[in-house]
Amino acid sequence: MKMLILIVLCLILSVGQAFAYSVHAPEGKTLKVHWAVLEAKTGKISEMAAISSRTVAKFTPNEKGSYSLYGAVAKENPDLMRILEIYEDEAAYEIHRSSEGFKSFIEERKPILESLKILPVDAIVLEQKAEGTGKTVFMTLAEVKPEKLDEFKALISQEMTRSVSENPGVLVMFATSEQGARNNFVHTLEIYADDEAREKYLASEEYISYRKKADELLISRKVFENFPANVILSKKGLHLEEAE
Repeated sequence: MKMLILIVLCLILSVGQAFAYSVHAPEGKTLKVHWAVLEAKTGKISEMAAISSRTVAKFTPNEKGSYSLYGAVAKENPDLMRILEIYEDEAAYEIHRSSEGFKSFIEERKPILESLKILPVDAIVLEQKAEGTGKTVFMTLAEVKPEKLDEFKALISQEMTRSVSENPGVLVMFATSEQGARNNFVHTLEIYADDEAREKYLASEEYISYRKKADELLISRKVFENFPANVILSKKGLHLEEAE
């Protein structure tokens, strides 16, 4: 499968930083975060991505409150694309939905869209570098022991912040929890510079120690591998100062 450019929100960024930055909403606003799971008709996912590139991608960079749309195509189902979308608040999401580009995307994808699911989530930790392009994207779904949820959130927040700050090849570490009765189901998005960067991180003492502690808090954990993708980081919504 050819490498796809699956990032909708692309900004031209300047001097690189090797720090972790938190994505956040301004005071008085609440981030709007959800997963969009799109399944195309068989063999049509590349066409779906192309439609997105010429419609939504033209308008989203100019939408102040559209922070990031990061995603990739699943290896377990090459017709499935998962995208984590982050907006400044509900109003910003509505501006995005009413844009000319988004409306065109909706219309043009109809003949090739098999299914669409929007999963509202709450952010646990959203850490990324200020710039970069990731080629390796992994996602996970963890079912946390309900009584251990707060402990797990604190643990994963600490590790994700540390990993982005200390590892040059770790670009994005986002963790979100489902809303309502399934709030102990945690979805993550991990973006690395390449496969080597991911392998190096997974082999680190810090990660191994984290996983040992985390696994004791989990009922189950599933990893979703994706096809290579060029995911260009967005700088919108980042703290001006490095995360501790």
